[in-house]
Amino acid sequence: MSHQDDPNPAAASPAEADPADPAGDAVLRGLLAEPSGTASGPQADRILDAALDLFTAFGPRRTTMDDVARTSGLGRATVYRRFPGKNELVTGVLLREARRFFDELDRSVAAFDTLEERLVEGFVTTLRISREQRLLNRLMVLEPDVLLPHATGRAGPLLAAARGYLARRLRAAQRQGDAGDFDPEVVAEILVRLTQSLLLTPAGLIPLDDEGARAFARRYLVPVLR
Repeated sequence: MSHQDDPNPAAASPAEADPADPAGDAVLRGLLAEPSGTASGPQADRILDAALDLFTAFGPRRTTMDDVARTSGLGRATVYRRFPGKNELVTGVLLREARRFFDELDRSVAAFDTLEERLVEGFVTTLRISREQRLLNRLMVLEPDVLLPHATGRAGPLLAAARGYLARRLRAAQRQGDAGDFDPEVVAEILVRLTQSLLLTPAGLIPLDDEGARAFARRYLVPVLR
């Protein structure tokens, strides 16, 4: 397997030059909205599946477009037609993983009737998904300098995306009379920042296993909604 960045046969884009910052703030702001130009369909899924496996095994820097073409079983030209460069491919992988996360989170709380129950199970599910997210966990080992800036000093757009996702659901609960009189944006940010801190620094007094996190959320997070 080759691990040198290969050029786009059509033209090397400026973004291709910086694989350490493949997505940038625009990706994080777009987590919850499908970009009009996002590649989709069976071929795109094969490419993204191959890229995910390779990124997890070797990291984005050491994965080339040729590697992705070979692993996906598709021609190099097909890969470039769907994703013009590595940055677009990394963006595609990250967006799909983010949307899978939010889809799973929505499914996990759908069966619960009250906002309090949905908050508790959503908190537990978020911690569990994050523990099991193989790409992010591997990037923390293989290429922490790629991931950490977007989770710390440059995490503003990521926090805004997560805050918006949660605030919309809090506002909906308020309209239905299921939540108290509070600022949904502020409460959403408190919950998001707490979760971010636990994911970045899991060692501490707050339990992160399912039952422990559930008990913590019932005792300390549910009162925020009243």
